[in-house]
Amino acid sequence: MDKLELRRAFSTSFDEFNATELQKMDDALSPQQQQEWNSIYASFDGHSQLRGKVIGLEVIPIPKGALENGKTELTCFVVMQYLVKVLIPVPLFWMQDYQPVHPSSVVGAKVDYVIIGIERSGECAAASRIMALDQQRWYQREVKGLTEGDILPADILAVGPTRLLVTAGGYDVSMRQTDLSYNYLGDLREIYHVGQTMNTTVTKIDEDSIALSTKDIGPDPYTNAAIRHPVGSTRIGIITNKARGTVFCRLPDGCTVLCKYARHFSDDQFHINDRVLIQIREFDDKHHWLRGRIQSRIS
Repeated sequence: MDKLELRRAFSTSFDEFNATELQKMDDALSPQQQQEWNSIYASFDGHSQLRGKVIGLEVIPIPKGALENGKTELTCFVVMQYLVKVLIPVPLFWMQDYQPVHPSSVVGAKVDYVIIGIERSGECAAASRIMALDQQRWYQREVKGLTEGDILPADILAVGPTRLLVTAGGYDVSMRQTDLSYNYLGDLREIYHVGQTMNTTVTKIDEDSIALSTKDIGPDPYTNAAIRHPVGSTRIGIITNKARGTVFCRLPDGCTVLCKYARHFSDDQFHINDRVLIQIREFDDKHHWLRGRIQSRIS
């Protein structure tokens, strides 16, 4: 079953929708419940977008033979705004044919979707995120005239140690550490979280993809670093990470310094978040880093 067939399988026909005694069902609802259902009806009828948080996953049965792989179950993302459960089948969540991350990584993310099916008596609905992404791409390209240098808000869908998966303007974009900051960030899971929103700059546009950066939102702290931190000077820094014998430190202005220890120190004497005194020794223009040596720990 391809995505179009899957969408049809989860869709409610307008005849079926119009035959439902919605008024009688809705009269007993609270104002907040009525508003929730009205939004769902409007999305189903006019393909308007809704926005909600992924609260979990649910496996639902599928008729035998409906899926090409022979499976009789389908994993869905569960989104709820108030009391109505909205199911987004995993294949209708991603624009591409593959899954960029495991579905469980997306729990907690904020997503946009369009209602395609309503089971009013069962207090649930089915939706497609792909339809919302299509609308957003069209709007960005045809109405806003998206170009390189434009700023887009991006919602974080998943966080890994070295990459983020974000969605912005109808595009799902994988962002590396070098796209996020001029500084060395370490494990991104300690800095970013699913559901977080951040501003990004469009750095490249292709026919079916865009590239994003957050480090260009603000100034590069490495600019004029040689003037602020001349070779031979000492500066206070904070250890942010340690890897392969190198200690990554951050200066108060945001500059990253790759450090070695003075000879009388051992690695086990220093820990992440320790404040240290660093002697600046050279500059790395290629990576926008400074290099230095740790002289002491500051209590």
